[in-house]
Amino acid sequence: MSMHQMALILHLLGASIWVGGHLYLFIRLMPGFIRHNDVAGFLKFEKSYEPLGMSALAVQVVTGLYMMHDIVPVGMWGEPMGFLSALIHGKLTWLALTIITALHARFRIVAKLEQGIYTDSTLKVMGIHVALICLWSVAFVVTGAMFRG
Repeated sequence: MSMHQMALILHLLGASIWVGGHLYLFIRLMPGFIRHNDVAGFLKFEKSYEPLGMSALAVQVVTGLYMMHDIVPVGMWGEPMGFLSALIHGKLTWLALTIITALHARFRIVAKLEQGIYTDSTLKVMGIHVALICLWSVAFVVTGAMFRG
């Protein structure tokens, strides 16, 4: 097994955890958390999932950068290469949007929920953040699939 294949397997496992966890949160859990204003339930999920989810994201970042470098050296990431450039820029865009959305959610919304400083709409705003993370995550998967398609 090559290093690239091993990186791809780790990348896919990380994506399974990251994307699956957020889709589960968005589709199955957030509607109830929002409907019942269940801040405690949301925070319980967040506390349980965050270490695993962030570790999975870190694995994806490291393996993704390794695989992109394996395909195209870093110095050429900005060079016009047609479809390959678009895929690389797409992946980097989804990563930037994910980081911005996750940091805003963690330090602005979750922090307020943990401190007990929230309104009836705070979980709805968190739901929007979860929806955005799901959107960026699915975009990651689709873009990644195009590397081999």
